[in-house]
Amino acid sequence: MNSEASYTFQWLLPLEIPLANKFYRVNGFRRKAKRNELCGVMRDAKKRIIASAYVREYQTFKLLAGVAVSPTFQRQGVARSLLLNMSNQFGKNLYTFPYERLQKLYQAVGFIEVLQMQVPAPVLQLCKKYRNQGKDIIIMKYQMT
Repeated sequence: MNSEASYTFQWLLPLEIPLANKFYRVNGFRRKAKRNELCGVMRDAKKRIIASAYVREYQTFKLLAGVAVSPTFQRQGVARSLLLNMSNQFGKNLYTFPYERLQKLYQAVGFIEVLQMQVPAPVLQLCKKYRNQGKDIIIMKYQMT
């Protein structure tokens, strides 16, 4: 098991976004960050990207998406560290749609589950699109501290 101290966080510049997309592709994740999105990564001691996430902006809300950790580094606190490092940029009206089994992880970094009737229509519409793809997800909203 690796020590969390050997991991470093970095915000990617727009020109570096392809590095995150290569990480997703190499590790078998079906995600893709766009150059205009806020994208954060965790790197190991050898400076390799081991986790990534991005914030996608919609007209009335933002969505934390693409949260992924290399299988080799899962269950070692990497995702939690990534999300905590990104949280100072989350702000108001940030939602995420994690798998139900990951609810406690997201609660630990400041998200709360919200009911469908409590979210704006555009958020619900997007969530339903993902659920229709067979994803067992919940709606969570970031609570500013």
